[in-house]
Amino acid sequence: MSRWLLRVTPAAAFAVQQSIREYPQVIAYYAPMGGYFPLPGWAGFAVLCGYAMVVLGLGFFRLSGR
Repeated sequence: MSRWLLRVTPAAAFAVQQSIREYPQVIAYYAPMGGYFPLPGWAGFAVLCGYAMVVLGLGFFRLSGR
């Protein structure tokens, strides 16, 4: 559930700050608290831009109706 939330919510933008890479041969606790996010940095930035576009579109739609 938490991986899903970090992929589609605005929290995905934190992936831009990712400092840890996940390696399949290493057994470790990969968690956002430790610097790992389930998306690459570009994807996190894309999610952030998508949410910004939705909010700007809703604002434009709401202001144009007045």
